[in-house]
Amino acid sequence: MSTWSGRSSPWNWKTRIGGNLYDAVIIGAGPAGLAAAYAARQVGLDYVVVERQCIVHTIYQFPTGLIFYSTPELISLGDVPMIVQGLKPTREEALNYYLKFVESQGLKVNTYEEVTRISGQDGDFEIESVSQREGDRHYRTRKVILATGAFDSANRIGVPGEELPKVFHYFKEGHPYFDRDVLVVGGKSSAVETALTLYRAGARVTMSYRRGAFRGIKYWVLPDLENRIAEGSITAIMDSTLKEIRQTEVVLDVSGSKRVIPNDFVFCMTGHGPDVPFLSGTGVVVLPEDNIPVHDPDTFESNVPGIYIIGVITAGNVSSDIFIENSRLHGPKVVEHILAQDGVK
Repeated sequence: MSTWSGRSSPWNWKTRIGGNLYDAVIIGAGPAGLAAAYAARQVGLDYVVVERQCIVHTIYQFPTGLIFYSTPELISLGDVPMIVQGLKPTREEALNYYLKFVESQGLKVNTYEEVTRISGQDGDFEIESVSQREGDRHYRTRKVILATGAFDSANRIGVPGEELPKVFHYFKEGHPYFDRDVLVVGGKSSAVETALTLYRAGARVTMSYRRGAFRGIKYWVLPDLENRIAEGSITAIMDSTLKEIRQTEVVLDVSGSKRVIPNDFVFCMTGHGPDVPFLSGTGVVVLPEDNIPVHDPDTFESNVPGIYIIGVITAGNVSSDIFIENSRLHGPKVVEHILAQDGVK
């Protein structure tokens, strides 16, 4: 069974088939999904979490050594405190916390299992999935809670050469890029922090941004960037767009003029969004202008009765409106709504 555990597993359960129904199947094991699982367990609902990657995969993809801007109590779950060495948790401390949370609370989580189809109706949904270990699996459930996040689907630029192995849409650490010519595409906080980290690792960094000025940058980060640009440590090419990526160079359009610069690696930090085809396949309507799934902001139930949307995907294209701090509250509200429908107060 593709269930995460420590040295010994504190639970023993089976995938439900035939006439046996779960109360809820939660798809996604990020903080929002785990908070929903904890809330379901607290009130005795029969649930399972299905996750196509590892637990809190989005946080795993954060840069090595990243320090959260939130304090521990704002990203902890349930009544389990997060203990950290400094004032704010690091990526590594957060990863350890969420794994221990799953283990200590005995949450039922299937990792490396991808949901491929959701069918049925409120009260009796069928979920088909493929597990890395067991292959095809099936679940039946009264309710479905989608907590799939919006970090796994990168916004591609769509230029020639974007498929080259030198091109990345995620940033992990700067070490491999010492003494290399690196282009960072984008001008928001993730791009700026990527550029600064690469510079400190000894890379020759150029930033390409389609606007004339940086905006929406964390206030404590912007002065650092401005100082690096002023001293010539980082080159910022404003009002520019990436047109082509070649093996040893890139082509930019700068205010209507073509510019070719040497290049070894490209980081396209242009944002991420929800898996729209998957959401649409469930019957959930996704608004085309911002990829926000239609849902009730109070109950988080989508336009499909019995299917709920929680976590960062409620904001569509990853936005500054939804963080762990507020998305961890979504799951408990969904559980309250399920109980209310069942006549439980």
